[in-house]
Amino acid sequence: MRVKSRLSPYPILDNYGDDYVNSSFDAEYEMTTQFSEIYAKIRFHLENKEIEELIKNEKAQYLVHVECPSTCFRMKFSSTENEIEFKLSSVNLAKILEIRTFIVLTQDIKNFKSVDFHPDYLGETFNLFKHQIIAIGTGKNYILNKDDRDLESLPSVIQIMKTSDKKGSLTVNTDSDNYIMVGLSEDVYELYARLGKNTYKSTAFSLVLLPALMIVLQRMHANKDDEDYKSRHWFQVINSILENNKQKLDDITIENDTLLMVCQSIFADPISRSFKELDSCSERM
Repeated sequence: MRVKSRLSPYPILDNYGDDYVNSSFDAEYEMTTQFSEIYAKIRFHLENKEIEELIKNEKAQYLVHVECPSTCFRMKFSSTENEIEFKLSSVNLAKILEIRTFIVLTQDIKNFKSVDFHPDYLGETFNLFKHQIIAIGTGKNYILNKDDRDLESLPSVIQIMKTSDKKGSLTVNTDSDNYIMVGLSEDVYELYARLGKNTYKSTAFSLVLLPALMIVLQRMHANKDDEDYKSRHWFQVINSILENNKQKLDDITIENDTLLMVCQSIFADPISRSFKELDSCSERM
């Protein structure tokens, strides 16, 4: 959402106009990307006692508008607190995330005035309406450093194949230097190949690759000091993905939630995507 400088029938507090004097509204950003998740914390700094009073009485609120023009993704977050935190999946985002901050009214306001109005508005009052913007804060364009090559490298070292092994429906073989072999029993493989192509792609993905990766990371952690194991191509690819996202293999164990958390982060919350896919499919039936 690009904010343009334009005339308004009432005063707006912003950084490029002069409707207010001795007043300001700024936003301070803390943003990080980890795997496919974007984490943001935005702190607001407001200097205007009349607008502060509106927020205190819940007649106005801070609002963050997030948009990715390339994918038409839009979302908003609001609060009467001077800090807003949110998390987004970068799966549906590309290139640039445009973030804009505002203060908007939550109800109609009659005869609004401020001692910090520009002298041109001396003695003036304004009838304002719910949802109107009364302040525009600092914006930010967040560049999405999505290294798609990394995440594309993960499937490249995993091969899903049909197996006649009687150990169960799913097996994971990490003995190869180049590939992780995920084996599916014959009947399960046929279902995976048929349903996983289109209709239940996310669900099939979660059922097979999520548990497989959990097993792989467990083995990597257990063998992290084994030079032969560490030299394998698939080990180096996965370890590189972890390091690029500030995750250490030493810290990933089955003893706490780190193993499950990392696996879900790498695949962009596959459980949630699977249930949404199943829900969507059930609605069409």
